Amino acid sequence: MYNIPLENRLIGSSQATSKNYRQLAQQVQVLHSCHHALSRLDNPLESQLKLADGSITLGQLMTPSWRLPQLVEVFLSCCETNLGTPSLTDDILTLSTGFLCAGAKSVVSTLWSVNDLATALFSIFYYQQRQEGRNRPQALQKAQIQLRKFTRLDLNKIFQEVEVREKALIVNRKKYPSDSIEYQQWKLEYNMYTKLNRRIKEIENSTQQFPFSEPHYWAAFICHSLR
Repeated sequence: MYNIPLENRLIGSSQATSKNYRQLAQQVQVLHSCHHALSRLDNPLESQLKLADGSITLGQLMTPSWRLPQLVEVFLSCCETNLGTPSLTDDILTLSTGFLCAGAKSVVSTLWSVNDLATALFSIFYYQQRQEGRNRPQALQKAQIQLRKFTRLDLNKIFQEVEVREKALIVNRKKYPSDSIEYQQWKLEYNMYTKLNRRIKEIENSTQQFPFSEPHYWAAFICHSLR
């Protein structure tokens, strides 16, 4: 959608390291983070973004060494990136807070563990709304409404694209030795598309007209700071 150059993408275990993530965050104005994350309610400063070689914790994000004043927008499309316990402190200590403290102008984050497919769709809708000129809260609200109204029939186009990619990955499997880094990256991507395909087929075979209408699919996303 935005034609992001390859040098600004961290894909797979060989690229998505803590060091590369930090370097990228210091270079770009918009950061979209799509991977695992964990909120530690018992020790908020240990809440973490999980990367290929380890984690980046909230405690690290809040240190002076993490200064990201050029970041205009951060989208943490991971689980629990704004899950905190406000009763423990005056402010909620979350991963979202960490980026705001580091200097980011705005952060979109999640209140609980989110569904992979629903989050992918929400992200697409959100960025479409941003491209049409809407500010962050408006884009978030519109994307939530789109996800709620998304039907089984709307999955047809997505299903075709996912199915084509899965078949292409099957063809590419023989290109790499099973003990190579390239094979491991292929395996991760193949497993992801296989999981997506399975989920899409389950939705298509169900009787639900609006598969993502329940609040736990769309209500987790929240926007903080500047519009």
